[in-house]
Amino acid sequence: MQSFFLQDSRSYTGDGLMFWALGGGYTTNIDQAERFTQDQAQGQHDCRETDVPWPADYIEQRAHRGVDCQYVSQAEAAPMLAQSGPVVLHVPKDWNGNDLIWIGSHGQRGPVLDLARWEWTAADLEIAKSLGCIAWPLRYIEGKARRLVHRQNVSHVQAIRGTGIVLQKPRKPKERPLNCGGCGRFISWDRRFFEDCRNCGQDNRP
Repeated sequence: MQSFFLQDSRSYTGDGLMFWALGGGYTTNIDQAERFTQDQAQGQHDCRETDVPWPADYIEQRAHRGVDCQYVSQAEAAPMLAQSGPVVLHVPKDWNGNDLIWIGSHGQRGPVLDLARWEWTAADLEIAKSLGCIAWPLRYIEGKARRLVHRQNVSHVQAIRGTGIVLQKPRKPKERPLNCGGCGRFISWDRRFFEDCRNCGQDNRP
């Protein structure tokens, strides 16, 4: 039976999609995301159109590994760093949401751990460190990695094709009534910025 994740489409963490988490709250980690049946996912979406269903298989096929800066510690990693072994380099003071940015195999920078370069000569490491890059033991970082999905790598139209999910049209927010400060007549929230009240000439700009 096909299962679905529910995305809270009101916000992102960097480029990462936020999903309903098991036990409550939201998460970018798809391994901590709650799975729903089609009926459950459709029902929640019908109640609140910003809760968007995604087929779990589709999301998993497009997931990558990233590392949240909140869950790594240089002090904790130091014993592994002192041992010989491959390392990856992250660019300090640069993130995608909470995710560390890595130096890639061809000098590119990005949050995808699997594109990070881990074969370095001693000379290369010294140059990178002199430029401010921070070395992490690959074994340590892989233990901290989680699977997530970036919004630019998915298409909702493509994902739900043939699933039976029917998307709701976004509801147009209701405009709150606004009264003229001079005569009390109803006026438009937008029009008040461009002209005075047509009835009494009151300037209603905030």
